[in-house]
Amino acid sequence: MSDLETIISMLSFRRPAESASELEFIKKFIVPLGAQRDTHGNWCLNIGDAPTVLWSSHTDSVHRSEGYQNVDFDGKYITLAVNSKSNCLGADCAAGVWIMTEMIKASVPGMYIFHYAEEIGCRGSRAIAQREPGRLVNIKAAIAFDRKGIDSVITSQRGRCCSDTFGNSVAAQLPSRYRLDPTGVLTDTKQYMHLVPECSNLSVGYYNEHHPHEALDVAHLIELRDHMVKFDQSKLVIERNPFAKPSKPKLKLKSLAGPAFGSRRHRREDNLRDLVYWHPEKVAAFLENEGVTYDQLHDVIYGDRETVSVASLFADLEDLMSGAA
Repeated sequence: MSDLETIISMLSFRRPAESASELEFIKKFIVPLGAQRDTHGNWCLNIGDAPTVLWSSHTDSVHRSEGYQNVDFDGKYITLAVNSKSNCLGADCAAGVWIMTEMIKASVPGMYIFHYAEEIGCRGSRAIAQREPGRLVNIKAAIAFDRKGIDSVITSQRGRCCSDTFGNSVAAQLPSRYRLDPTGVLTDTKQYMHLVPECSNLSVGYYNEHHPHEALDVAHLIELRDHMVKFDQSKLVIERNPFAKPSKPKLKLKSLAGPAFGSRRHRREDNLRDLVYWHPEKVAAFLENEGVTYDQLHDVIYGDRETVSVASLFADLEDLMSGAA
């Protein structure tokens, strides 16, 4: 099959975690390369002796149901076919999987992990980090192919995950539009930030992920592949210390009279509502880490009910947070 035909074939699978169609996708595109399933559900393959770079993607998608779907290609973007009943295209992370299969075929050295259940809490990567951290003892850099757009080298995932020096050494080997981007949120490499010196995530060309109007820029994906199969790991600059305690910026609040409004002495944090109000970014990061998806939270807030009271919203959030893991 041509590159385009293979990418389209991958995107024809709806891949909820642990679904039959996800397993069929794995058997068709990953198993023939020699990958083996570990005890945590990840599919893994090493190329070279004692690899120092971990290449990352994930096999699941946020499709609500398993099976297959039709897609269209307009000469630039792959999208769901008109009148498709699917809730997303699934280029997150089929695009990353394709890049990694191409790198394996080109014998690019590295530890390749096609992660299990990223979309429902990074379960595969979290299991490695928590139960088998020794697997990563020789790994100096963990790079994921799981980012929207066409120009991001992620340097922060709700916290610094790689040094700018490292990010620039990656970008130097990619198409010239790539730049450092500190606005990352969550992918599997975030789970390794406390174990691996440099962790990042690269744009693979999808837009509007997790939604029916998701689209994949095919030309970008193929161009990125062309760079990655020639990637020179000896040019990577490793600088970050994963064991260093992250520094917290000092919050400076000005006040015309008396202590600043919002200082901890002058605000109440007695219940869940207070914590959500005063720490929205931390709450969002917690929900994401625990596997609560945008669609789940959206359904809580904007579901079948025409109005949602504050009390019922937080009751639902409490239920979500207690059962998310």
